[in-house]
Amino acid sequence: MQDLIRAPTVRKISVFLLALVALFLLGAVVLWSKQVPVEYGTEVRPEVEPVEPTMVTIPEGSFMMGDDPSLDIPDDQREVRGLGRAPSRIALTSVPVHEVYLSAYSIGKYEVTNEEYKRFCDATGRPYPRDPDFAEAEPRWQDYLERYPRHPVVMITWDDMAAYCMWLSDRTGKDYHLPTEAQWEKAARGGLEGKLYPWGDEREDSVVRMDLTWTAGPVEVGSFPPSEYGLHDMAGNVIEAVNDWYDEGYYESSPQRDPLGPSGWANYLSLMSPIERGRMKGRCKVLRGGSFRAPWNWDEQGPDGLFEMPVRCGARGYVYQRPYTHFDMGFRVALGGVWR
Repeated sequence: MQDLIRAPTVRKISVFLLALVALFLLGAVVLWSKQVPVEYGTEVRPEVEPVEPTMVTIPEGSFMMGDDPSLDIPDDQREVRGLGRAPSRIALTSVPVHEVYLSAYSIGKYEVTNEEYKRFCDATGRPYPRDPDFAEAEPRWQDYLERYPRHPVVMITWDDMAAYCMWLSDRTGKDYHLPTEAQWEKAARGGLEGKLYPWGDEREDSVVRMDLTWTAGPVEVGSFPPSEYGLHDMAGNVIEAVNDWYDEGYYESSPQRDPLGPSGWANYLSLMSPIERGRMKGRCKVLRGGSFRAPWNWDEQGPDGLFEMPVRCGARGYVYQRPYTHFDMGFRVALGGVWR
């Protein structure tokens, strides 16, 4: 009798264990499918030469990284400093403000242009990016890649950006890559400690392409004055993707020297996930700088009535590794330093 009672129990336990193993294997397959290697394939036109970017050397040393919109600032100074009354959750992903030491590196003086990226496509056979959305509303923007060689390239994925850097490295023998988040922010601050924008705390809309409707589009790189480091468009024009994986709480435990961001697996499996995104849609990379649609601060709506990532030096956003593209997202390259 006991054997008869025990048999169904054993079967139930066996079925439960098999289901658990199957669930684990399914999860492993899904996670494995999200590991997307960066590659550009075989060159089809090796005679096409890359356009090497103009680089600016950023000296080694420390800087204060991060941005705390909840700082205790008197009410009559909050608007002057560009701080809203109630920071949103995503605005607080750039805290705590912390000291970071970076080895010397170089970063692109300009955002990568259509001309530079087109050479990559011509050499490797990679498809040209399609026209940006604003070309549908404004016919002057049609054939954007070829008609506007000095404008920043858009409508490409993070994978496309990383593959471009890999190709540029292979062709030149130099260590080109997407900047780390820390490299990007130190360069953006230009040696100005604790300031909201690359030029200081003042709202100077004459020095930045921002706060415009989606049909306005970006301008030629270098159209606005450079920062203290001699860099253009570290705020506005197009939002810039960097090398790091995105983790809302990374600053709480990031290393003090040459931080590289969380690992891909740790980021993906973390209980901390980017706001309003499904875990199974894929992992995310960090965005910086704001675009031509960006406001001054997180709690301010742009002309299109949307809350976009602002042009503050410390503001952080995110983008799926693939297949996401956008009409106001681009990148710039870095050279050397510690990034992997």
